[in-house]
Amino acid sequence: MSMQTLFGVLFLLAGIFQAFSAILIYQGHKHYILKIANRKVGMVIYFIFALLLFYFAYENLA
Repeated sequence: MSMQTLFGVLFLLAGIFQAFSAILIYQGHKHYILKIANRKVGMVIYFIFALLLFYFAYENLA
């Protein structure tokens, strides 16, 4: 397995976990981002970060 493929898989897993965290924040679970921003803003921040990680995974796996 090449290093680029490994990074792609790691970015893909990180994106999945970030998207899952965004869903949990939207459902109202306690999270440290809620001390800084409200629920919807925190969800948007995590979702944008998840999309960025998915893009990095796409670039490394393509």
